[in-house]
Amino acid sequence: MSMPEEKVIQGWENIANVFGIHPSTMRRRKKELQNAGVIFYMITGQPKRKVVCAFPSLLKAWISRKAARGEKF
Repeated sequence: MSMPEEKVIQGWENIANVFGIHPSTMRRRKKELQNAGVIFYMITGQPKRKVVCAFPSLLKAWISRKAARGEKF
């Protein structure tokens, strides 16, 4: 039995919606998110452009790890 594929979230606004915060708050965490391997970039669209992406499961795991360490979001 195969696992269902997880949908990629594209764009800072959609990523921020996972946590119910403003996109600029997520953008300020860009380096932290990249270092944790939570976000990545895809080339998409016409004309081609770089779009930030994330998997919901990685975002939730990242915030859980922060909470476990007592760090605020």
